[in-house]
Amino acid sequence: MRLEHFNKHEYEFVTKVNDWIHQVYYSHKIKKTKFLTPREQQVVQVLVNEFEDVVVRFEGGFKNAERKRAIIIPAYLSGELFDQTVVGYEVQYHHRLVTIEHRQVLGSLTALNIDRSLVGDILVLETGKIYVAICEEFASFIMQYFTKVGRHPISLLKVDIKGLEKLEQYEENEYIISSMRLDVVVASLMKASRSEVFEYMKQGNIQLNFKLEQNHSYQCKIGDVISIKRYGRYKLLAQKSITKSGRIVVIIGKTV
Repeated sequence: MRLEHFNKHEYEFVTKVNDWIHQVYYSHKIKKTKFLTPREQQVVQVLVNEFEDVVVRFEGGFKNAERKRAIIIPAYLSGELFDQTVVGYEVQYHHRLVTIEHRQVLGSLTALNIDRSLVGDILVLETGKIYVAICEEFASFIMQYFTKVGRHPISLLKVDIKGLEKLEQYEENEYIISSMRLDVVVASLMKASRSEVFEYMKQGNIQLNFKLEQNHSYQCKIGDVISIKRYGRYKLLAQKSITKSGRIVVIIGKTV
C-alpha cells in the first residue's frame, strides 16, 4: 500500500481499509462495511486489487445506487450467496396532504444521532413515494425509532428495492463564468468572492467528485460533481456557449 497515491485526508480511511483486507486475507473472515461514498468505494477497490486472494462486492440495494456497502471476502467464496446486507423500506405517510423532501428524510434520520454511513440512498419519486436503504443489522433500530419526518408521523414498510433505480434529479440553472477553475465555479454557486471560496476550501468544505479538494485552480470538466457544505451538491451538465467577451455559459444542476 502506498499512501502517496492518496490525498492526506484519506490516509486514515486507507489504513482502515488495509486492515480490513488483511483480516480477510490472513484470517479468512468476511468484512461488511457500512455504506461508502463513490470515492470510498474506489479506494476499497484499488486496495483489494493488490491482493489476488481477496475480492470485493458492492451492494446498495437500489439499481445504480450511489452509496454502497462493501463486502470483502476471500476469493474462494466469490461464488457463494450471502445473507441480505441492505434492507429497503418504503416511508409511508399522507403524501396527498403532505410534501416530504429528501433533505427532510435525511435530517430526521440524522436527528436520531445515528451514523450517516448506516443509511444508504434515499429515493423520492415524483409520485411522492419515498424509499430508503438501511444496513441490515440496523433495521430493528430504524423500525422502532424512525417514526416521524419533521412533525409528520410515518410508518415503515419493508420492501424489495432492487428493482427501483436511483436517478439523479436536478434543478438546472445557467451561469456565466470567466473560466472553468474550481474556485470560479464555486464562487458563482455560493455567490461569494474567490477569496471567500479559498478560505472555505481550506476548511475542507468542498468535495469534487466525492473527494475533498483544496486545489482551487483545478480545471472543472462537464460531468464533474461539486459538493459544497451547507449549499448542496451540483453537477456541471453542459457548456452552452461562449460570449463575445470570452466568458463561458454553463448549465449546472443542483441535486434535488
